[in-house]
Amino acid sequence: MTSLRTHTRLRRNGFAPAQRLLSTLILGALTPGASMAAAMAASPAEATFETDFLSAGKHVDMSRFAKGNVVLPDTYRVDIIVNQNWLGREDVTFKDMPGSASAVPCFDRATLAKWGINLDKVARGDGTRSDEEVQRYTFASDTLCGDLDTFIPGATLHFDASASALNITVPQLFMDNSARGYVDPSQWDKGIDAGLLAYNFVSSHTAGPRSSTQSYLGLNAGVNLGEWHLRHQGSLQWNSRSSSKNYQNTATYVQRDIPALKAQLMVGDTFTSGQIADSIRVRGVSLYSDPRMYPQSQQGYAPVVRGVAEGNARVAIRQNGYVIYETTVAPGPFEINDLFPTGYGGDLEVTVTETDGRKNTFLVPYTAVPQLLRPGQTQFSATAGQLRQYGTQGSTPWVAQGTWQHGFNNTFTGFGAVTASQGYTQLNAGTAINTRYGTLALNLSASNTQLPNAKSLQGQSLGLTFSKNFNNAGTNLSLGAYRYSTSGYLGLLDAVNMRDIARHGGDLSQYAHQRSRLDLNISQKIGQGQLFFSGSSTDYWGGSGRQISYSAGYSSSFKSVSWSVSAQRTRTQGTSYNAPLQTQADLADDIFYGPGRVTPSTTDNRIMFTLSMPLGTAPKAPTLNTYLTNTTGSSPSKSVQVGVSGTAGKNNNITYNASANRNIDQSSSQYFNANLGYQASYANLRGGYSRSGNANQISASADGGVIIHAGGVQFAQQLGDTIGLVEAPGAAGASISNAVGVRVGNNGYAVVPYLMPYQLNTVNLDPKGASDDLELKNTSATVAPRLGAVVKLKYQTESGRAVIIKATQPNGEPLPFAADVLDDQGKSVGSVGQASKLFVRGIADRGSLLVKWGDSADSECRIAYQLPSLEKGKQQNAAVVQGQCAQGNASAMALPAHASASHGGQSGLTVRDDNNLTW
Repeated sequence: MTSLRTHTRLRRNGFAPAQRLLSTLILGALTPGASMAAAMAASPAEATFETDFLSAGKHVDMSRFAKGNVVLPDTYRVDIIVNQNWLGREDVTFKDMPGSASAVPCFDRATLAKWGINLDKVARGDGTRSDEEVQRYTFASDTLCGDLDTFIPGATLHFDASASALNITVPQLFMDNSARGYVDPSQWDKGIDAGLLAYNFVSSHTAGPRSSTQSYLGLNAGVNLGEWHLRHQGSLQWNSRSSSKNYQNTATYVQRDIPALKAQLMVGDTFTSGQIADSIRVRGVSLYSDPRMYPQSQQGYAPVVRGVAEGNARVAIRQNGYVIYETTVAPGPFEINDLFPTGYGGDLEVTVTETDGRKNTFLVPYTAVPQLLRPGQTQFSATAGQLRQYGTQGSTPWVAQGTWQHGFNNTFTGFGAVTASQGYTQLNAGTAINTRYGTLALNLSASNTQLPNAKSLQGQSLGLTFSKNFNNAGTNLSLGAYRYSTSGYLGLLDAVNMRDIARHGGDLSQYAHQRSRLDLNISQKIGQGQLFFSGSSTDYWGGSGRQISYSAGYSSSFKSVSWSVSAQRTRTQGTSYNAPLQTQADLADDIFYGPGRVTPSTTDNRIMFTLSMPLGTAPKAPTLNTYLTNTTGSSPSKSVQVGVSGTAGKNNNITYNASANRNIDQSSSQYFNANLGYQASYANLRGGYSRSGNANQISASADGGVIIHAGGVQFAQQLGDTIGLVEAPGAAGASISNAVGVRVGNNGYAVVPYLMPYQLNTVNLDPKGASDDLELKNTSATVAPRLGAVVKLKYQTESGRAVIIKATQPNGEPLPFAADVLDDQGKSVGSVGQASKLFVRGIADRGSLLVKWGDSADSECRIAYQLPSLEKGKQQNAAVVQGQCAQGNASAMALPAHASASHGGQSGLTVRDDNNLTW
């Protein structure tokens, strides 16, 4: 038979009702060697035990402890968990059933089917049932109440009243096939109306011969109204020397999801994905598939940017001409892995600006990796609007682009795309092939460009991509891509620029556009380390220009010491890019890109050795970092750098770094750098100091977020695209287990960033740090938010003063163990514990308590009390007071003025965790 049980987990100070605590204490006392947690986990449906020794000879009615907790008939909002998969929160009706001490849940056919239980499979069984057996297991009535196994063989049902969760297990034979992690779209939470602002502020002041202040402010702002989300991404840069201010609008759009199509609808300035066709910025309308709407088991990009800084340097990352990220970094190697993706195509241009103004610029290849789709899965995109691409300010033609991708089977995925604009068309088709030898993708494109006052250009482009992980050999060929284009083939942006040149009568013969490109990334495990190589080579039509960049290295570790050696080479020959023509006539009319600029060939080489080791064995021991670099080419130098870094603070929310750098071949060139960071509750703060020769630099930065909602304004360390807003009244100081350093504020709110859209997210609330007067009815909440939503996570709380009263009977004997304690309204507020101690909570500052252990007049007494006053601004532990239990109402009296009171102390209640107590 199905076991329908209810049990309650002990919360922090959670003695409501207190009988559950004492039931656990009694079971623990009667089970030698058993822990309290084990006793609670094994709460029986019915128990009998000898009680005389518990009450020192007094008879106490213990019948209320003889049965497991019961559920009263009602409709409850509960979490539905089927075969350990959370399906959402729903209303479930519990009804009384003959012969059952507890109300049982009731279900109908539609509800069970929605939860994935196939009732036809239940009736058929394994296919060997007779007609009579099929009839027996056919759902005859509209509603089924109680034990599921009377209808579904092998099914079990368990109701956890404390967690408000209904756990159901059903044999897989009777379930509809659904992917792991599947969440029904009806359970996707659209969230609340709210205003959002995420910011990233960086400012540095350089004092010296050329004093200046440079600042950067990156903004991601938005407003959520129902299912519609308004978003804006932009950046403001200003420089005190030039008094220039430049605000750049990266993207502004309105977005909402279309669950029926598993797609997103966007209206405004946005980027196309670039996964199949060219990535472009369009002001218009876009509808595209969102694979995040699939379960995680059926889903899969921005690259990690790595580099080296000699001092406290500023790092700016651009994509397609737009600044998408800027920050300051400490000396030594840095890694940026939290870029907001603005598209899947377009190399990242990284500029590292040192304290003395020197700049180091390099490219991070960012090309689309063809993805195989699961059989039967289809993805698409459709975009139409006006081209608003950086570098083509002189032309904003209309543009339309559509892509399609379909998984035919486990081996083949087909894809295609079409792009059309004024005087331009492009067709694209290809396939991705999954083989045992690796993943191969073939892509063939053709374009036709009509040039004003010139002949049209036609051409083709062939792309080949290969990816393979040789597990046995420890080799990972993450991406090998090659593309060749004929001279007449143009991408959309090249076509727009060449049409501008032709319209102004410019020379088209020297326009540099891509001829071929090769990208390669390989890593090989050798011993305890990793050998890696990455390279990129690009050449152009319209000139002899070529760009080559590659790096190789080896990294390893021995015990707590890690080290690496690497080499990087960048070479540029001839034409490197197309220069903007900005004559007076152009400025009055259009600004466009002209023929390639011919530059001298340059070659830069860099060799670097790094060593890192902890200075001691303590958990927070600082780390010693050493870097040796040798650079040859246009800016030759040899330098050595030694630094110390580490973390401090209770939650490791303080970071520090100090280093010194010296150029070996330039004795006068010395650097000193120091940095300090602090992860506050509502922002991340950093400060730094650098000195180089006669120049001193002070920098400061801050990033965080703000949410404006119906309950007020809430500050946050950071914001993601999908956000959780914790609501726990009175739980100030409680921490969020899913977000390091985040605590509930005095207003009862906290922000959980970076929730996974359309997937299950469980957020746990740890009461440690909150007031002892707090009781959490639930410590976890589960939600499946929609993309861009601000979802509210509600935690039921109950606040009230927690008090320990030491009292005895009028004759001086201890009060009977487990006797009930009632307030003036007859509400149970606790029970008598060990050593005649009463733990009560939620009582008024003064009044009387009735202690009752039987039905006769001599089986009760009353305690009059007055609690000590609270100290403002100080967190209070459980108050401990001394009292006397008097017989009858007339003999009740106030506590004497000398009654003892303490806050905390060894005799107070100490809560060790959510389930364990120590008196």
